[in-house]
Amino acid sequence: MGVSAKRHQRVADAIQEALAEILRRVKDPRVGMAAVTGVDLSPDLRHARVRISVIGDEAERQRTMEGLEHARGFIRSELGRAVRLRHVPELDFRLDDSAAYSVRIAQILREIRPSDDVPAPGPDRGEASGEEEAH
Repeated sequence: MGVSAKRHQRVADAIQEALAEILRRVKDPRVGMAAVTGVDLSPDLRHARVRISVIGDEAERQRTMEGLEHARGFIRSELGRAVRLRHVPELDFRLDDSAAYSVRIAQILREIRPSDDVPAPGPDRGEASGEEEAH
């Protein structure tokens, strides 16, 4: 029994929104700086892979994921109250490193950017412009 793509996305969005609210109510101090960045649902809506972004170093990210695993039952029961589904999906929390990766790339780019006043090369630098060739 298939679920339409539109409904599938609506359910995933509703679960993501509900989880964002539920995580704010989790009492475990390890779950403090966690944000839900996405939810991927299985075709039958019985399993949800929840992508979590955590601000902090590797140890903080690990503690947060442990806190989420510890609170999984509470989170799932609260999700069942918030989102009306025939079956509340099993939750699989996955660390989403894309935000940390983006921050690291920006940091590296700042480090390698020339520190003197030489402007960074642009698309029109170092090439003859079309106007000069036409003369």
